[in-house]
Amino acid sequence: MRWCVPVAVLLLSLMLAPAAQAETRAILIGVSRYQSAAIPDLMGPANDLVAMEGLARSMQASDVVSLRDEAVSRSSVEVALHDMGLRAQPGDWLLFYFSGHGAQALAQNPSAEDGEFDQFVPLPGFDPKQQDPETFIIDKDFYAWIKRYLPPEVAILMVVDSCHSGTMHRAIDPRSYAFTPRFAFRPGDARAIQLTARPGPRLEALRSDTGEVQAKTTRREDLPNLVYIGASRDDQLALETELPQEGAPQRGVLTYALEQAFSLPGSNETSPIADLDGDGQVSVIEAGSYLNSQVRMLTAQRQESTLFYPNGWAERPLFSALPAPRLVFEMPSPHVIIAGQTDDMAIASNATNWKLAQSSNDADFLWVLSTREVLRRSGDIVATGIDSTMAFAGVMDKWQTVMSLRPLVSELAMRLTVNPLGSDELYPEGTSISLLIERTRRGGAALHATVFNLASDGTVQLIYPLDADGAGTLDSATRPSLIDSVVVPPFGVDHIIALATPEAPEALRSALRSTDGQRASAGLAGIIRFELKRARGNGSLSIAELYTGQ
Repeated sequence: MRWCVPVAVLLLSLMLAPAAQAETRAILIGVSRYQSAAIPDLMGPANDLVAMEGLARSMQASDVVSLRDEAVSRSSVEVALHDMGLRAQPGDWLLFYFSGHGAQALAQNPSAEDGEFDQFVPLPGFDPKQQDPETFIIDKDFYAWIKRYLPPEVAILMVVDSCHSGTMHRAIDPRSYAFTPRFAFRPGDARAIQLTARPGPRLEALRSDTGEVQAKTTRREDLPNLVYIGASRDDQLALETELPQEGAPQRGVLTYALEQAFSLPGSNETSPIADLDGDGQVSVIEAGSYLNSQVRMLTAQRQESTLFYPNGWAERPLFSALPAPRLVFEMPSPHVIIAGQTDDMAIASNATNWKLAQSSNDADFLWVLSTREVLRRSGDIVATGIDSTMAFAGVMDKWQTVMSLRPLVSELAMRLTVNPLGSDELYPEGTSISLLIERTRRGGAALHATVFNLASDGTVQLIYPLDADGAGTLDSATRPSLIDSVVVPPFGVDHIIALATPEAPEALRSALRSTDGQRASAGLAGIIRFELKRARGNGSLSIAELYTGQ
């Protein structure tokens, strides 16, 4: 009987002890430097890794493992995942992140399910002619290690900012091109690469039921605790670039968008901007939707992120803690290089909404006076017929408006599309086009839609609702074409902007009616921001880019 009281006290103390707090943990991998002359070095991953370390710390992560360049090998990554599995607790989130080149090789075991190519990441010492298994990791390896070494009760967000394969849809003007593809070899070279045999998982599994991992192909959709975000679709390149207008050095575009998703303030100003419905959490589907729209806009529609997640996880909140938003929306004036500028134009620029760049590396836009063309650093001709500083100021006003709106894009409830070619193709003169707006989530109350175009020269054009459209409500069904037209000069890039809100945005509609047909886009971004804040997480903003040319 003398043991009863101590045992009772012990049981009571265990019952009253606080439950273990779920944590966010991180394994962050970045490869910038490659030893083989066949693989170009990258500038972005070093900056990406610093950004992701800061993001993880802002989410109160204390268990952060970072592997850089020479420290990255097959063994070091496998060990990092194995050891993290020993430390992670049920309910934790793990951010597993990779930044660097991606590549393709002939599949060792081709099948109808997996195709004839393996996707892999070459590591710093990879040499396609003298291969060492320590210097590359195939996507199947990542999934096999995750399944073998990490407890199923730990939720994993895997983010890969590298290429899978790809082609570019639109031609890139050589006078202005700043994107670097994260693809280690040209697509044609991949067909000549066949990877040497690699070892299977070499460390002890955490669960007895993972003994068949080596014999079974493990796909991301097989893992019930894995959310996967890839930088691009399989037919695209993942890109990195300097983003001077956004105030960032050379960065991977997906990583930059991910950092902004959790650091820019949302419409309620208390939670991150990726919290699209303003409920104080960022769900899996919210993060995927936000990143997809941001990557498209940051790459001039050349890249679109991908999202895979387990059944039933769409509304599951990401991470154990969210950072307090810390960045602001103010955008610096764009920097411009003028080809063939005169002293009068240099002086006039001091009184406008743009600044002269010191070098082409610092320029957001190139204005070619001899051809009256304006090019963006993406390599696209964005405006033609621009022959005065007043006309150029209209172009700059338009782009400043678009870039100010870009972080606010939310297509979770509504999306605007350009047909028939999509937003990432060039529409030649004479091509028929149509604009479609649709609800991306069924059910719920009707929304009020407002659609307008910012033409290539900055002219505002109200599209919807016109007098015959009444209140301009958008019900749960897909709407028919808003407008059908044909491509005519002047060529460049138009931005069609659609806002959907629970209440009619009278302030915006009034501003659009008064500026219709004028180069007067300045001020519209502030009104749209106000309308989104008034919508309290129930609004949606979509921007479609339309590239035209001869």
